[in-house]
This record gives sequence, structure tokens and C-alpha cells, in this order.
Amino acid sequence: MKKLSILLFLLCIVAIGAIKKQSSHQDKVNSLLLYNIEALAAGESMRPVMCLGKGSIDCPASHDKVDYVAGGYSLEEWR
Repeated sequence: MKKLSILLFLLCIVAIGAIKKQSSHQDKVNSLLLYNIEALAAGESMRPVMCLGKGSIDCPASHDKVDYVAGGYSLEEWR
């Protein structure tokens, strides 16, 4: 009976440890995955929709210096 109690106690400790490790596991998103999602969302052409103002950022469509570039789908800011 004593061996069974010790075995059951150790089994419970292992089960609690496994559950705790599984619940504390955090999924981290890889930056390569985000770039792939952005590329799929952008399609074939990466032309911006609008270039606004006058500033120091190059507009990809007209190569003028602008303040803001508003584009399609992106996970990053242009500025």
C-alpha cells in the first residue's frame, strides 16, 4: 500500500509538471512569417495608393520627396 501511494504521488507530480509546462508555453510569431503574410497580402504590385505632402520620404511611384506614403496592406509603418 505504501509503494502504491508513493507511485501515485509521483505520477501526480509528473502530471502537474507536464500540465504547467504546456500551459506556460507561449507562441512567438517569427518575423519571417510576418514578411510572408505581408507579401501575400500585397499581391504582384507594390504601388502606393497616395503620396501626400512635401518632406523627406521618397514616393515609390513618382520618386518625389513626400511627407507621407499611404499604401495597401502593410505590417510596418512607412515613416
